Amino acid sequence: MSSKAKKLVRGSALGMFEFFATALVTLAMTPFIIHSLGDTMYGLWIFVGSFLGYYGLMDFGINSAIQRFLSRALSLNDTKDANKVLNTALAIFTIIGFVTLFFSFIIAFAVPLLIKNITEVSLFRKIVLILGLNFAIGFPLRVFSGILTANIRYDLSTAIELIKLALRTIFIIVLLKAGQGIMALAFITLVTDISGYIAKYFVVRHLYGYIVFSRKLIDKSKIRPLFGYSIYTFISQIADQLRYNVDKLVITIFIGFGSVTLYSIASRLIRYYIDFIISAIGILTPIFSQYEARNDYVAIREKFIFTTKISSYLSIMIGGILILFGRAFIQRWVGTKYLSAYPILLVLAIPVTFGSMQAPSVHVLYGISKHKLYAISNSIEGIANLILSLILVRKYGLIGVALGTAIPMIIIKLFVQPVYTCRMMKLGIKEYYFKVLMPTILNSCIVLIVLWVTVKNFITANYFNLAAFILGFVVLFSVCIFFLGFNLLERKYFKKAIIIKI
Repeated sequence: MSSKAKKLVRGSALGMFEFFATALVTLAMTPFIIHSLGDTMYGLWIFVGSFLGYYGLMDFGINSAIQRFLSRALSLNDTKDANKVLNTALAIFTIIGFVTLFFSFIIAFAVPLLIKNITEVSLFRKIVLILGLNFAIGFPLRVFSGILTANIRYDLSTAIELIKLALRTIFIIVLLKAGQGIMALAFITLVTDISGYIAKYFVVRHLYGYIVFSRKLIDKSKIRPLFGYSIYTFISQIADQLRYNVDKLVITIFIGFGSVTLYSIASRLIRYYIDFIISAIGILTPIFSQYEARNDYVAIREKFIFTTKISSYLSIMIGGILILFGRAFIQRWVGTKYLSAYPILLVLAIPVTFGSMQAPSVHVLYGISKHKLYAISNSIEGIANLILSLILVRKYGLIGVALGTAIPMIIIKLFVQPVYTCRMMKLGIKEYYFKVLMPTILNSCIVLIVLWVTVKNFITANYFNLAAFILGFVVLFSVCIFFLGFNLLERKYFKKAIIIKI
């Protein structure tokens, strides 16, 4: 196995470990935080986090452009061009940081005048300013994350994130038990995030001696290519905010903070689902960029088909677990009071499963700079989500908001995105649907049904019971799919990957 493949396997393994660590910690901490803060204060914290999630748009997609052009330069061993890309991006991000801080002051004082449901105005303003400062400082520092990503050093990034997770968890427990509230959470976020960026800076400086930071290396000619690539990423980011964050804003305006807490229970589980797929599959963009730099579309198609099968089986397995075990888990996790979150989870899990199956197509499109139509389709989905949510929330409440997300996602992810991706790679759409997508769905459904019929009468709302059955479910599903879903060559590749991990 090549050095590049080893890095991918190691990065994927550590990424999934980080996901499970983060998920377990967050799942364990959520009831503690809810009960420590109360529904209203927790709803306020979720609302501020969702609202400030729009700050992610302020990078205008430049971060993805850094990864794209830096990966390409490294593939061609052009360190001079790599330094120009990095320094130009750093200058852009520094300006964005100052703009972000300015907007934080505007938001802190303007939003309470627009949304009457915000009763803790002074507290809201302080949190926005603290987290706004976090974003402002983080923008220029995120360049160092881009360097690690372009060099396929996900393992180092993950190690730093795990340390951050441990420190953040300890601080939250200590301070909330001491009677501190939302302000403590805001300060913990600021300190741990900035510390993580600084750690990545020192790692980058230690490993990559060819990297030089100097104002002389800022190349104005790089600005147009960076923004030319990033503009479509930016459009996609706007669409993602409409797809994933606008729901909580709609709920806050039309229903109230208390309902945000209920909806966030289901959406948090869905977020874990998406993050798991990202941790397993989301390391491919630099690889596709390097293949594209060498004009090796045969390798791109081969890797795309293989990773799509992996992504599809993983997505259906995790989606099935949420659907089959979700109700019992919610009952044990946050209590019977919040079981109304399960129907919301059902509505969201099915479309997200279809979307997660398409994860490799997103990385191919970004890797070969063909992500324009993806940005357009995402925008259509996001706008449709907002419109449908505003319409359906009045009649169906929280379920209506969830349906507003689900309906356009199913249409786009099943019937639009696959067609465009296959055309960009010159892969037959019939081959994709009938030789890749449909067999994975059929094989997975057969295994899911058999396993569920076997265990459904033995499931109880108990952590040990759920953990045992879910673990057994994952093992049996994986073994069955290993033999049903992959050919002999693909199984040999898996065996080599397992040996490398060990």
